[in-house]
Amino acid sequence: MAAQETEYKKPEGTKKTVVVAMDGSEHSRKAFQWYLDNVHEPTDHLVMVHSVEMNEVLNSQNWYSSPYTFDKDVMFSLLEEEKKRITAKLEEFAKLLQDARVNGTVKSVHATSPGEGIVKASKDVGADLIITGTRGMGKLRRTFLGSVSDYILHHSHVPVIICRHE
Repeated sequence: MAAQETEYKKPEGTKKTVVVAMDGSEHSRKAFQWYLDNVHEPTDHLVMVHSVEMNEVLNSQNWYSSPYTFDKDVMFSLLEEEKKRITAKLEEFAKLLQDARVNGTVKSVHATSPGEGIVKASKDVGADLIITGTRGMGKLRRTFLGSVSDYILHHSHVPVIICRHE
């Protein structure tokens, strides 16, 4: 039997759902502030999305001794630490929503890349708009490292606002 996808329903009284990509950086905070200053309406439902790239966590740690073996206890310890870090970030983002008195939720998604996670989450929540910050990397660096905002812009099913700051 194939898994059935459930259709997202906007909260009662919501006119638009806006996703703001949050990674905890100053750039994402400025994108959130830009949303508040320029787009926010009381009937919005804001979803702050934190995309967790598990490959980065696992590749940055020495939890294996060869390509064929690994230390299970170390790996579970690292994953538990990452879970605590993610929970702390989500609590921080929820506090931003509360302090701004904005109707919304926070959500974390696991994906191969942050941009992929944000685009997927925006589809899952029925977003009408995505807002993201950018670190303003140069063309050469972006070519080699990729750009989250570039990925979102080219793969999103809804309009995207990229907030570039000085």
